[in-house]
Amino acid sequence: MAEKVQLEVNPIYRCSGGLRPLEIVPWLRQVDEISLVENGDIPPLAIVVNKRVVAVVDPFDDADLKSRWDDGGSTLERIRELRPAIVLKYQWRRGVDYPNGTISAGYPCAADVARPADLLTRKRSIAVTARMRVNYDYHWGRDAEWMKARSCIVSQIKLLTQLGHQARAGLTSAAEYTAELWDSQIGFEWRGSGYLTHRLIEYIRAGVVPITRPMGSEWPIREDVILEDGVHCVFCSDPYRFAQEASRLLLDQQKIARIRRNLLELWEQKLCPRAQGYWLWSKIKVATDYTDEHS
Repeated sequence: MAEKVQLEVNPIYRCSGGLRPLEIVPWLRQVDEISLVENGDIPPLAIVVNKRVVAVVDPFDDADLKSRWDDGGSTLERIRELRPAIVLKYQWRRGVDYPNGTISAGYPCAADVARPADLLTRKRSIAVTARMRVNYDYHWGRDAEWMKARSCIVSQIKLLTQLGHQARAGLTSAAEYTAELWDSQIGFEWRGSGYLTHRLIEYIRAGVVPITRPMGSEWPIREDVILEDGVHCVFCSDPYRFAQEASRLLLDQQKIARIRRNLLELWEQKLCPRAQGYWLWSKIKVATDYTDEHS
């Protein structure tokens, strides 16, 4: 039996003035070839194999949609200092001049949860959801375009309710938010401070059909995962048309069922923790070989 490769990560990093667990750690725990060691003494966001930094994780939003890399201004400096073979970036946009080796590395759910076994067949009583967890809000008291769009989406939910649909918006607990997704058919989704969101991935996990702003190949979920209009979601660039798009989609239950099946297959094959872990390890393993050759 082959000896496992020891892979070290610092499980905590600083974000927005607080500490956050490194999201890829549960993914890497799924990989049988790896002996994962959590080591708080190595640099935050670094991945170390054979005592060498082979990768750095960049989990931060591109707030200006160009090339903002910071956790207090230090992420780009860390990359330059550590010189990793690859940078695993969550928010990755095609055409941006990122540091060499930067790849679109997948976007995490806010938390890993057990899924019901009947997601393809269960009766879903909530027609449309745009719920938010209690640690978020729709109104930030500023005039960013994405904030206006989110407020608009709430009004679209109210319109659907007036038309007789079971639709949900507003703040709720994380537990209720997750539980409601299992019973929701369609989910309204719009960007936040970053273009990709936990909510979008959570919709995929639950088989909730997203109505969302266009992304296409410009904003891949992962370098090999590009959402397609009519296959994995419905693209709509105008938040004032979300209720219209949802009403049309609710009349086509076969389309909803087809997209839901595509979403759940995408989750199982590429985006669930185990699939993500093995995909990341395939990239890290190549980076390890490159680092060894050039040491």
